[in-house]
Amino acid sequence: MTHAKRLVLDELLSADGGIIKTTTLNSKGFTSRDIKRLVLDGLLFRIKQGHYTGKEQDVSDIEIAAKLIPTGVLCLFTAIEHYELATVNPTEICIALPRGVKCPTLPATLYVNVFHMTDSHFRAGIAEVEINGSKIKIYDIEKTVCDCFKYDNNVEKGIALEVIKNYIAREHCNIQKLLEYANLLGKKKIIYPYVEALI
Repeated sequence: MTHAKRLVLDELLSADGGIIKTTTLNSKGFTSRDIKRLVLDGLLFRIKQGHYTGKEQDVSDIEIAAKLIPTGVLCLFTAIEHYELATVNPTEICIALPRGVKCPTLPATLYVNVFHMTDSHFRAGIAEVEINGSKIKIYDIEKTVCDCFKYDNNVEKGIALEVIKNYIAREHCNIQKLLEYANLLGKKKIIYPYVEALI
């Protein structure tokens, strides 16, 4: 590989959150043979058909999942952990998708739990965070709190109560926004008494 191509590869790896698609490599002049050679030389690591990362790059499972499921939004336990709302240690990445949108085939080593939501529930509260230079969609903190009560078959009551208690204890909690989401998700009657008791 020429020095110029190595520079292009390094630029692609740093500019695209550490994950590159085959189509992107092809558009920059890398042939299938070039890609195979890069993998053999240990300069690229195949994470899924058509998706590669640089071995020297430390790419988290969350970044990989966000890249492979571009429509998805981090939710529930993954969001709870991100906002440090409860003492949880998720063993899988929780991602929301709109109903009817199929999750692509993922690498066997990537543990993802997909939650399909109605369009209005899916679109509400989408925010963006930066993780290792990658912009990743996640539900904002208020939507995350309300989702704990909406998805009560997946989130134990004790965890949901810890989440709302820790949220309300924060200096910059937005009760109005929280209750708007609670109303949208049909959980205001459940969440409001906790809010009253904790304020």
